[in-house]
Amino acid sequence: MTRFEYQQFGALTMAKRGSDLPHAKLDEAKVRAIRENRHGLTAKQLAASFGVHQRTIDKVRDRRSWTHI
Repeated sequence: MTRFEYQQFGALTMAKRGSDLPHAKLDEAKVRAIRENRHGLTAKQLAASFGVHQRTIDKVRDRRSWTHI
């Protein structure tokens, strides 16, 4: 695989994502719970319960992060 091929295709398939990253505070189940939000909590309330920043919750909800779930 050439460098160009890796940049175009390999990085997407070989890069660690989600809970495979050592610094991840969320996992797949938590992401699904955030997106479902059955209790109608605000982003600030969800952030406090999961121990992350409010913007992290916004990004998960808008599918700007954890896009593979």
